[in-house]
Formats: sequence, structure tokens, C-alpha cells
Amino acid sequence: MGRAKAINGWQKPKPRWLGYLLLLALALLAVWQQKSGYTNPPPAGEVALRVVFLPEGEQRAMSELAAALKGSKRTIDLALLELNDTRLGYLLARAAGRGVRVRLFSERDHRGETLATLLAGASGQQSGRPRVSEREAKEKAEPVSAHCERLAGVEICYDDRPGLMHDKFAVCDEAVVFTGSANWSYNGLHKNDNDLLKLSGVPAVRLYHDAFESLWRRKPRAPAPATLELADGGELAVYFSPSSGRRAVERITAVLDAAESEVWVAAFVLTSPEIIAALNRAADRGVAVRVLLERRNLGDSQEERLRDEVQVRPDANRYAMHLKTMVIDGKTVMTGSFNFTRSAASRNDENLLVLTSPQLARRYKEKVWELWRAAGGR
Repeated sequence: MGRAKAINGWQKPKPRWLGYLLLLALALLAVWQQKSGYTNPPPAGEVALRVVFLPEGEQRAMSELAAALKGSKRTIDLALLELNDTRLGYLLARAAGRGVRVRLFSERDHRGETLATLLAGASGQQSGRPRVSEREAKEKAEPVSAHCERLAGVEICYDDRPGLMHDKFAVCDEAVVFTGSANWSYNGLHKNDNDLLKLSGVPAVRLYHDAFESLWRRKPRAPAPATLELADGGELAVYFSPSSGRRAVERITAVLDAAESEVWVAAFVLTSPEIIAALNRAADRGVAVRVLLERRNLGDSQEERLRDEVQVRPDANRYAMHLKTMVIDGKTVMTGSFNFTRSAASRNDENLLVLTSPQLARRYKEKVWELWRAAGGR
């Protein structure tokens, strides 16, 4: 007979304090989740993904962004390093004017150009450089708190922590997500080599919504890494830095260590010792490794640490080759805002996307191949 039972099978009642202890534990868990930024895994479901490559797809990219911003009815949440395109400033000011709650979390170093872009847009300007000064825009901004202000109906908060707020994503009406390597600037969308990804589907929207709330509420943790199902049968894994930056690097090196035939890299900057070592290991196994680097960052990148077997080319774009992309064996793509650096993993706010999809890998390889050819490679 067990200890919980008495004579004639009567069940001994549990002490009332056990119930109180359970309630206390649940309450403490809820507080911890709120303070830590921990979120539950996103719900099940498929994610539709479309990618636009820039600058060649600038018209389509602007059309996609404009349609989402014009169509938003409730919320537009943006985590952007910078905002420096008057067309987008105009659309955001118009959305705020019709009652949409527009929130922008940005890097304080870009405060002046962000405010000037919004004020120019609110004044009706839809193209060109802002025809208002940063000083005028700063004077018209309404302080809200030590970190936040409001201009043209848009709520703006700034990151003052170590590292960069380097994300480039937006969530519109909790219906669609835009992310990728493209800054929301004129050069980022019209001149530089970039990618802009559009994600539709509840799992992606919920994940990026939670990531934005973590930034907005200044929580120390973003959502945990998540793997989502793509509508074409592939997978999308998402990692947010700095809380999961270490795991992002581990995923990158694991994919490189599993490479069998070819690795294509288009990197704005390359300094991560773990990633450089993984590229060298791949070359040592006989994998064809090609690395395209932004020409202006050759002084910072550490391509000299790559094996002689690794082919390296500086890019030929007169503006910037701003991609942070790898394509492995024609089936896996790694991209996002995540530069291949130590800071991306340990200090900056970033997001890394790992796409397992031969269809998408084919498109990314074509993009990197064209850049490689333009740089003089074969």
C-alpha cells in the first residue's frame, strides 16, 4: 500500500500548501518570461517566402513595401538600423495620419537622418534627399521618454546599448514580415547589392512580432531560435542576436562542415574566426569555396587568413556589395542582417535566416554568380 493511501483505499488529501506553491511557481515563471523576453515557440503552419534582389529588383521591392505600408490598418512595427528613403518616410507618415500605430526602433547614431526622412515625408516629399534639415527635424520631435520621441505621428525609440541595433525588419498588421540585408535607405534599396525577403504566414509573423516586442520593451532576450516550415516544402530557421548569436555561429559552421561540393559566399565583411576556420576546413576537404567581399571593407575583413585554395574576389559594385549570404551545395542559403563577424554574434541586434530550399538556393547562387562574374571571376 502506497503512502498516499489509508485504510479501505481512501485517498489521503494533498496538503493545501502544495496548490499555493504551484500557483506561486506559475506566477514566478510568468514574471521571468516577461523580464527575460522568452517567448513560446511560434505556432505550427506554413510560411510563404518571396525574395527580391537589389538593386536590379528595386521597383518590385518598393512596390511590395508600398503595398504593405498602404494596406496596413492597425500596426506597423519596424526594427531598422536607419530610415533614409523619403518615399518610405512619406508612406509611414501617411499611415500614422490615418490612425495606424507606427513604431520604429532604431540606432541612435542615425537619429538625425531618420527624423529628417519622416519630417520630409510628412511634408509630402516622396523622392530625393530630404528637403528639411536634421536640425529642424530634431527641433520638431516631441520627447516621450529618455529613449523615445514622436514625430509625424510615428513613435520612435532608440537603442543605447553596446553594439549596433543592426536589424532590418518590419511587421505590418501582424500579417507580413520584411527582412533581409537591405537597409531602408536610398542606397540600400536602389544602389547596393542586397536581398529583401517577404514572409507571410502566422508562424513567421508571430516570431518577428515577438522579436520586435523584445526590442521595444528592452528585454534582454529575443525569441529562441525557431525552425519554420516553408510552403514549397523547405525549412526556414531563424536566429536572433545577441541572445542566440552563439548558436547562429554554430549553425553556420555546422552547415559549412557538412558541405560536400561548393560554397559561395557574398560577405560585406568577414572577420569571424570560427567561420573563417570552417571555410578553410571545407577547402581542405576539396570543396570549391568562393568568397566575394565588399571592396571597401578589405582592410577590415581577414581574407588573408583563408587558405590559398579558397578563391577570393573584391566586388565590383561602385556603391556597396551589402549581402551577408552563403549558398551551400545548391540546397542551403544563409542570409539576413547577420554579418560574419564577432560583433554580429555577441553584441549587435541581428537576425540570421537559414533556408533549406533548392529552389531558393538556385536563385541565390545565380545572384552571387553574377556578382562574381562582374568582379572578374569565372
